[in-house]
Amino acid sequence: MTGDHSSTGEGTVVVHHGVSLELAELDQLLNLGKQLVNDQVGLVVCQKVIHPSLKQYLKEHHIIAVDRVGLSVMEPLSQMTGSKPIAAIYSLSPSCYGILKDLRTENFVSKHFLHLIPNDTLVCSLILCNRNETAWDELKVACQTAEHVLQLTVKQPLALLGGGCTETHLASYVKYEVFNLPTSTFESLDCSQAQYQLVADAFCHSLESIACCLEHDNGEILTDAVYGHFWSIPSGFPSDATWSDLVSKCGCGMHSNQQKLKWMVLRNQHSPFTPQSCCKDPCVKSPDLRALDCFVAKFSGLQVAVETANLILDLSYIIEDQN
Repeated sequence: MTGDHSSTGEGTVVVHHGVSLELAELDQLLNLGKQLVNDQVGLVVCQKVIHPSLKQYLKEHHIIAVDRVGLSVMEPLSQMTGSKPIAAIYSLSPSCYGILKDLRTENFVSKHFLHLIPNDTLVCSLILCNRNETAWDELKVACQTAEHVLQLTVKQPLALLGGGCTETHLASYVKYEVFNLPTSTFESLDCSQAQYQLVADAFCHSLESIACCLEHDNGEILTDAVYGHFWSIPSGFPSDATWSDLVSKCGCGMHSNQQKLKWMVLRNQHSPFTPQSCCKDPCVKSPDLRALDCFVAKFSGLQVAVETANLILDLSYIIEDQN
């Protein structure tokens, strides 16, 4: 829709005397605009550039023209409206047209947005905006990630406890299992108990480090001796205060300080214990909101981490994080 004629490559174009290719292309564009007007089209979206004359013509006939949207937007737009790309400006088929329920203009500070309301109730659209460009980009990434996690969960409807509770619970379970392994296990693996313990401690430390990343205010991180869940308390707490007075709910929100649990600092040495499953506890029927993690994403991440660690050991290389 730019009005530029197509490249001929190594071929030649024969033009009769007095004929202007630019004007011929513009006539084709205006004919396209007339057909859009006759077909009562209300919105035209172009991946690249729309010729200024065509854009002005569409505006005069109350058709909204949006160009330079980029390739990444075209496929979602097609899925939302059912529209198809225009193959050629001289051959426009009504099958290219899509349907929208509504089209709204929204203004936020100095930015202007077009909010496309899909006709299909199974499709949802929303506007993301922020005064700060960096925060706006982060918001886009967060929503894209949430959409991806939702798609994974729909395909495999399983979830894990979020807020760091899965990591600390799993670490507690691994510590207990390793502590109770029989001597025959080490003999079959051709390693000493100390070597096996070293690997297990490193694995558990990695799990706990993931959970600790959720604490951003330099607070203290605790775990309980019953469920092995993640608990966080703010920094600057009184030295004579008890843990039960400082904690509120665990990371996933399933347990509270009303259950009279025993808490301890996560990274401190303590006796291994077998963490109880939360699924058998009646408190899971509570209507309170909980934080959940996508099973597929969490499992894949853990699997990749273990495989990467094995690969590094096989290659006998040491990778140091300088950050």
